[in-house]
Amino acid sequence: MTHPPAPHSSVARGAPMMPSVTPLAVADVTPGTPLAPLTALSVRDATSEDNAALLEITAACPMEGDVSLCIDRAPDFFALNRLEGERWRVAVVEHAHGSPVGCIAATSRRAWLDGRVAEVGYLSDFKVVPGHRGGRAADALAFHARDAMREWLGDDAPVFLTILDGNCAMERRARGPRGVPSLRRFATLRSHSIPLLWRRRPPDQPSMRVERGSAAAVEEMIALWSRVAPRRQLAPVFDAESFAAWIAAAPGLDLSHYLLARDGSGRLAGFIAFWDQQSFKQLRVLRYSARLGAARHLVNAIARVGGGVPLPGPGKPLRYATALHACVPEGRADVLRALVLAAYEAHREEHYAFLTVGLDAWDPLSAALGGLLAQPTDVGAYVSSARGAYDGPPLDSRPLHFEIALV
Repeated sequence: MTHPPAPHSSVARGAPMMPSVTPLAVADVTPGTPLAPLTALSVRDATSEDNAALLEITAACPMEGDVSLCIDRAPDFFALNRLEGERWRVAVVEHAHGSPVGCIAATSRRAWLDGRVAEVGYLSDFKVVPGHRGGRAADALAFHARDAMREWLGDDAPVFLTILDGNCAMERRARGPRGVPSLRRFATLRSHSIPLLWRRRPPDQPSMRVERGSAAAVEEMIALWSRVAPRRQLAPVFDAESFAAWIAAAPGLDLSHYLLARDGSGRLAGFIAFWDQQSFKQLRVLRYSARLGAARHLVNAIARVGGGVPLPGPGKPLRYATALHACVPEGRADVLRALVLAAYEAHREEHYAFLTVGLDAWDPLSAALGGLLAQPTDVGAYVSSARGAYDGPPLDSRPLHFEIALV
């Protein structure tokens, strides 16, 4: 089953433009600067001693768009990587004098692939600092990551990564220049940034109630996950023990951050978490475009009237929470909407500016976000393999499950 390309991102009529707060998996590697000699660059696995250099690389690679954002991964760059899979490694590419100028992270994890459990690879944190962009540093990192995947998974296992729509340099790299593995786009992930501008009435669903998660509900949550996850592409594989352990290892996350929707009989109908990651990952505004700068004044005026949080000025952080482990059966957008609106009210009272929810662009569950003035940002999902290209079966028959909180 093949689905049409996602439409170009747009904003609901009458909605103020809002910045997306989705961290992106890759950094811009636009050409135009002189190439460093191949002999001047070497790649190695990073250690804890590289933490400061990796934080500097991240700061030097902002996300450019209508709003330019800098990711701050202090104090521990590796905190996010440790959550991404059973095996992981971060590599740095160094100048001859020993200063890292780029990085890439590789992970392997067990996931549901076409309804079966498979071990797959994932690449992230692909960044090269200005002055070393243009191909060779990025190529060296790509080859290093390919070798890691070959060591872990063999030649043919699928390896995934994401690229922000409009990042033309990375999209050109998808063709596999100079022998690096080529990438095939198979889905569009849409990040919906929902502004918390004014109070919203909860849905009129007397037969449904929303409650906080607890340790007593984990077995029930995993029973639902085990029914829903196989019907989604790349949803992680969990049992009750691994799920509880993952949450315990995640900074700033616990079971009380999960919201559970129950039907009139008390049966679990769906759940989701909203995660504030400020203890190890923050987004700071660098600048607004002229268009969004004007819209910011309108948004802030609405926020003042409605009691919401205004958009911060340059240099200030964005306070937001990101959806995690969304588990809602297909066809139950009403369940997802009840969960999102419950999170909306709770986070608005705590003075958050946004909730961010990532869904496949064609996922029918997206209907749950209608009328919430969500600003969409599209990110391409790509697949490759250590052999150099992915030649397995199509991957677009099920909605993509992708945790934008882990990007």
